[in-house]
Amino acid sequence: MRMTHYAKAVLLAGVLALPLGLPALAGPRDTALLAQLEGNWRGRGNATGANSGPVACRMSFKPSGGDRLNYTGRCSLGGSGATSFRGTILYNEAKNRFESASSSQAGTAQVVGKRRGNSIVFSSSNVKTNYGVVSSTMTLAPTAIGMSFKMVDKEGKATGSSIKLTKG
Repeated sequence: MRMTHYAKAVLLAGVLALPLGLPALAGPRDTALLAQLEGNWRGRGNATGANSGPVACRMSFKPSGGDRLNYTGRCSLGGSGATSFRGTILYNEAKNRFESASSSQAGTAQVVGKRRGNSIVFSSSNVKTNYGVVSSTMTLAPTAIGMSFKMVDKEGKATGSSIKLTKG
């Protein structure tokens, strides 16, 4: 399995995109938290395990009318190329949660997030993809974005990574 397949599977299962359900207005505190994420973010890390190598990611968050925040991102893994993703995040006050879904070359994913202090945490576990089973967590905070994931491919080989992105 090439690293590119790994990247696509992880992004499919782990990153954000267009929200589902009825639109709802965010509370002032949640809107303020989303606004603090606006800007450009970059980070580096390493994948370990079956498909090890350096990982570099960048994301950009921009307001999108009302209480939505659009984002785009790109991650490269080793020398195997890069994969892109995009989406929207919002706070659904009626359901008391953040909602997002992402799209990438590998497909789309829908993820529900919860506020933890001054962070928003999106997690998915044991998501089956064409490449294997993926679990991931993305923590969005005004000072840092953390992404961690683990994939077990169809041969039972695991690959994982943890990346911290900072603004600037």
